[in-house]
Order: sequence, then C-alpha cells, then structure tokens
Amino acid sequence: MRSRLLPVLLVVAACGGTATATTTVPGGLSGSIRVSGGIAGIDETWGLASDGMVNGPLGRSGSLTPDQVEELADAVVDAGFFDLDPEYLPEDRCCDRFTYELTITQGGRTHTVTTIDAADAPDGLFALIGSWLDAMRGSVG
Repeated sequence: MRSRLLPVLLVVAACGGTATATTTVPGGLSGSIRVSGGIAGIDETWGLASDGMVNGPLGRSGSLTPDQVEELADAVVDAGFFDLDPEYLPEDRCCDRFTYELTITQGGRTHTVTTIDAADAPDGLFALIGSWLDAMRGSVG
C-alpha cells in the first residue's frame, strides 16, 4: 500500500483554546454500492459518507477507520475506476446473477459503473467491488 498522509483538520475554539481533531477521508472519498438480484432477489444499498460513516440497508450504520478509508481509496486507484466504462453488461443477463452499481466520488469527480457477475469486465473492478462490500458490511459488525 502506498504511504499517504491523511489530512487532519484542527479546529480551535475561540473561547477556551481547546483543540479538537477531526479526520477527513483522503480526497473526500464517498459513494455507494447497490447489489441486487441473485436467487433470493436481494436489493441492498450501502453508502459511504465523506466522514467515513456507513449507511446500509434496514437502517444499519457504522463507520470506517481512516486506515480502512485509505485502503478503499487505494483500491479505487488500483482499479483505475475513473477510467472504466460506465457499464460491463452482457446481452444475456439471466441465471440469478448479482448486479452491482458502484458510484464513487473523489476529488470532485463522480463516476458510476454497473456490472453483473461473470461479466467480461476488468478484474480490478471485481476486486474493488469486493473491497467495497467487505468494508461496508464489516463496518456494521
């Protein structure tokens, strides 16, 4: 993993001189992933706010550590996410496969990519989807 400095914003109160550290995520990383389909017909959406807070289906919520967010930011770069096509979908979408719609905002750019299990898509995209889902689902314990 590449070494990065995680920006830290120090807020100093005008009265009393108390300092509070608030961590922001690298490059303002935020986004969502929607997973739908499969034999059970699931439909779940997970969101990541720029402060690391996670909102999931059924009102579940949690948060990612700055290190976890940095790992996701690295995975976005490794996948070349912002250079990917908007969709990787075969003509035949049958057979109870999951559909993934991943939207990421970082550094003022937003991009959405949609794919389906076993599609002819870059391996990096599926690795990113796996990293994103593992982080989101793991954040709610």
